[in-house]
Amino acid sequence: MNILKGRLTFLLENQKDFFSFLKTKYKLFHLSNVFFRDLHYGVMSYLEWKDKPLHYPEAEELTRQLIGRLESDGVLKNVGRQAFVLHYPDFKKPSVKLVAPAKPAPPAAKPTAPTAAAPKSSAESKEPPQPAV
Repeated sequence: MNILKGRLTFLLENQKDFFSFLKTKYKLFHLSNVFFRDLHYGVMSYLEWKDKPLHYPEAEELTRQLIGRLESDGVLKNVGRQAFVLHYPDFKKPSVKLVAPAKPAPPAAKPTAPTAAAPKSSAESKEPPQPAV
């Protein structure tokens, strides 16, 4: 168990690096769900990457201990049997500003087609009106 205690201390001292490593493997964000197996496999991968590998059952026990510490530190909040919410502000998504939609451009002027001259009314014509027969 001394090995587990040393590895737990290592993970807690390198917490930022550990979570950054996990973020490359899983979609981790502030206030996102994280599951026990994600953390378990993350612990195994991270320790293997740091040349401190553990066997599956030891890594599972270490993960349980790590989760206990992270819960007491407020980094993880238990929301189910093996589900947690990550409280890690460093992983906040950038806020998105909603911008008012742009005003539509005024409609383009329609080209006018040449129109045929309308027949002139008798009032407009200069010829005298024809007498009715």
